[in-house]
Amino acid sequence: MKNTMNQNVSKKPPYPEVLPWFARRAGISEERAKALWDLTCQELADDSAPKALMDRFIERIGEEAGLPITPDYSEQPAGYGWLYRHYGRLTDMTLVGAGAIARFWQQAMTPPNLAR
Repeated sequence: MKNTMNQNVSKKPPYPEVLPWFARRAGISEERAKALWDLTCQELADDSAPKALMDRFIERIGEEAGLPITPDYSEQPAGYGWLYRHYGRLTDMTLVGAGAIARFWQQAMTPPNLAR
């Protein structure tokens, strides 16, 4: 039988699965990233959307690390900031893909070193 008098009823969102990746990317510890996530959850209301929580968390990690992880598109119209962020990600992925193709082509065209 459970003792309901000693149970903690505070409800906060669980830590996101990508939290360790963000921590490594920003160069901070996972404990600090968890603390930043807890601060973000306390700052925003419980009824806020998960996207708003994640956006604020990414901004907070960028401030902590001193890096602009996401560019600021505040000068753009209110409804189009997401479009510019995704466009930036797509252009970055194009460059990553082109680099992978170049490395593959270089490896494929290099003759193997055979032992004589």
